[in-house]
Amino acid sequence: MKKWFKRSLGLVCLTPLLLSQQASAEGRLTVYCTVQNALCEKVTTLFGEKYNVKTEFVHGGTETIFGKIKAEKDNPQADFWYGGTIEPHFQAGELGLLEAYRSPKQAEILPQFKSLMEQKGEFTSVAYMLVLGFGVNTQKLAQLGLPTPKTWEDLLKPEYKGEIQLPDPRASGTTYTIMATLIQLLGEEKAFDYLKKLNENVSQYVKSNLVTANLSRGESAVSVGFVHAYATEKEKGAPVETVIPEGKTGYALGGASIIKGARNLDNAKLFMDFVLSKEVQEIPWREFGLYQIPTNANAQASPKSVDPKTLQLLDFDFVKFGSKDEGKRLINKWLAEIKLAK
Repeated sequence: MKKWFKRSLGLVCLTPLLLSQQASAEGRLTVYCTVQNALCEKVTTLFGEKYNVKTEFVHGGTETIFGKIKAEKDNPQADFWYGGTIEPHFQAGELGLLEAYRSPKQAEILPQFKSLMEQKGEFTSVAYMLVLGFGVNTQKLAQLGLPTPKTWEDLLKPEYKGEIQLPDPRASGTTYTIMATLIQLLGEEKAFDYLKKLNENVSQYVKSNLVTANLSRGESAVSVGFVHAYATEKEKGAPVETVIPEGKTGYALGGASIIKGARNLDNAKLFMDFVLSKEVQEIPWREFGLYQIPTNANAQASPKSVDPKTLQLLDFDFVKFGSKDEGKRLINKWLAEIKLAK
């Protein structure tokens, strides 16, 4: 599996024979992948080798992939959606875009997520956990003479104007998680008042893969996102530190789903079992220095990952914020009242 090339959505692992609408489904699998590109490559390659399945992937942000699946509803071009925050997965299930499948590996999920899977696990399984926090470039803060922000309110201080970057929620699930977290902490009206004030300090809303890279380069001093990414950048030598804001901590779950109309349904079910396994859930930190938290109760988390047991986690309402109507409403509201507001 050494033949790789780029598409507009990201790197694609493609076998020499291109997938066509008439191609035989036997022995193939196409994955839309929203975890880190290197991990997409590793997991699909391992699966292909283990099961003798010609496996390819297309990489993209959560909302970008969600939009692609919606656009391809009548002619699906992939079999599986791996990664990305779980709310869009739940929304896709409501829209009839996913194939029902309860993997036997759901029985191995961490106890705190069993109830969620009993309620919402018919179409989507939880594949990993991400903790929400701030990333700061300590070198840039020192140059600017700015303190490290410790609370959500700190980000509204005028001295941070133009020094914060966030991902665009139309392409990334991260800012949707930020919105959902603030709504649950403050209530919707106060949360949107907060986001409007925060917008005054945001230099730009960029693609999710650029937020942490820009922070590491010093193009921003502060970002808000999932803290495993900041730990990875620090390990690479970037002057990046993680801050867990005071109070209750927001978090996200990563989803895994089979796309409705999958041409390779049996292989897609096999891939679901594969990505929910202990062995695969340990690959990110053991091989790539990626510190997302496994949700298989038998999997070991990296010592460098944030330990959720040490945090006061928000009682996150994944059912409410995983609703297709709620998701559409909140993103449209953010667009109208913040991004496009005069």
